[in-house]
Amino acid sequence: MNRSNKKSNPSSQEIGLRIANICGRYLLHTDHLHYGFWPEDLPVSLENLPRAQDLYSQFLCDHLPEGVTTILDVGCGTGHNAELLLERGYQVDCVSPSPYLSEVTESKLKGRGHLYNCIFEELPEGKKYDMLLFSESFQYIQLDGIFERFKKYLNPGGAVMIADFFRIESNSGRKSAMGGGHRLRRFRERLAEAGEFRQIEEIDITENTAPNMQLVDETLQQVAVPIRDMVLDEFSSNYKLLYTPTRWLAKLFFRKKLEKLEYKYFSGARNPENFKEHKRYMFFLLRHIPA
Repeated sequence: MNRSNKKSNPSSQEIGLRIANICGRYLLHTDHLHYGFWPEDLPVSLENLPRAQDLYSQFLCDHLPEGVTTILDVGCGTGHNAELLLERGYQVDCVSPSPYLSEVTESKLKGRGHLYNCIFEELPEGKKYDMLLFSESFQYIQLDGIFERFKKYLNPGGAVMIADFFRIESNSGRKSAMGGGHRLRRFRERLAEAGEFRQIEEIDITENTAPNMQLVDETLQQVAVPIRDMVLDEFSSNYKLLYTPTRWLAKLFFRKKLEKLEYKYFSGARNPENFKEHKRYMFFLLRHIPA
C-alpha cells in the first residue's frame, strides 16, 4: 500500500469515521460501519444492531455468484466484509481512501490481500478480478464512465455487486433529511447505455434497511438534542456577553446552514419514513458480457 509521508489534518469525514468506529467497538462490540439488515422478527434496537449488521454481510455472501474466486472490495470500510470473504476462501484485495480505516483493514487482512490506499478513480490498472464489490461505497463513485472503468478491472465475464442507497423523486414536496446516493433513474439509464453489462439480479431491500434510521433518530433525539440544549442553556445563562452576539452573528451569516443542520439532525425528520420517501436501498448484481 502506498502512503504519503506528509501528515495532513484529518477531514471532518475522517473524524466522523473514527468516532463511529470507536463508538461501535466499545459501546456495541462491533466495528461494522454499514447499515444493518433487519428481518421482521428482529426487534429494532441498538443492542440488536450488531446482529443486523452480521445479517447484512450474510446477505451479500448469500448472493455471491458462482465461479468467483478473486474479489476487489472497493470502499472496504473497516475491512469486515473482506475478512469474512477471506475466511470463506476467496482472494480479496481492498480499496480505501481513508488512512484511519486503512490501518483497521490492514490489521484484519494480515497480509492475505493487497490494500490500495486511494479512491477507485485513481486505482492503478493491471490486476483483474472475478468480481468488484461496492458495499455502501458506490454512492461515492463518479457515475459518468463508470462501466468503462469496471471493464478495466474485471476478468472476462466478471461480475459487479452493488449494495447501496439511491435517490428517488418524491411527490410530497418535503426535503430529504439525508443526502448522498446517485439518482436511481440516472443509474438505470447509464446501465442501459452500457450494452456489455447485463443485470443478473435486483433486490429492493429498503424495508430491511430503513429501520436503521429509527436508531439514528432515537440517538439524535435522546442524546444529541439534550446535549445541544444543555450546552446552549449553559452558554446563555453564564456567558451572556459572549453568547448573545455570537448567536446573532451566526444567524446573520449562517442562517441557511443552521436551518439545514437543524432539519437534518434535530428536527426528528431523519427517520425511516423520510428515508423510504426519498431513498431506495438497492442490491444489484451485474455481469460483464463482452461484445
